[in-house]
Amino acid sequence: MLTPEDRESLRRAAREILASRPGNSFPLPGIRRRIEQGKLVDCKFADDDLRAALSLLLGLEHIATTRDPLGATEYFTATAAGILAFERGE
Repeated sequence: MLTPEDRESLRRAAREILASRPGNSFPLPGIRRRIEQGKLVDCKFADDDLRAALSLLLGLEHIATTRDPLGATEYFTATAAGILAFERGE
């Protein structure tokens, strides 16, 4: 179970991955891989934790989702609001 601070770090890391690559979309495993490779968080987290972080970012309209028209894969991308928040360090 993640602490509130860990959840916040995970949300920031997910937004950083997406906002630092505007115009690109990533599936959940791709976001997870980039967070782990970049050592952007100091805790272990499950896919459900990352889904919860992405869900909150969706609610804040910092990211958007699309689905592959021929499948079920969900792709995440940063919105203008998410990019600005990231650049401002919010």
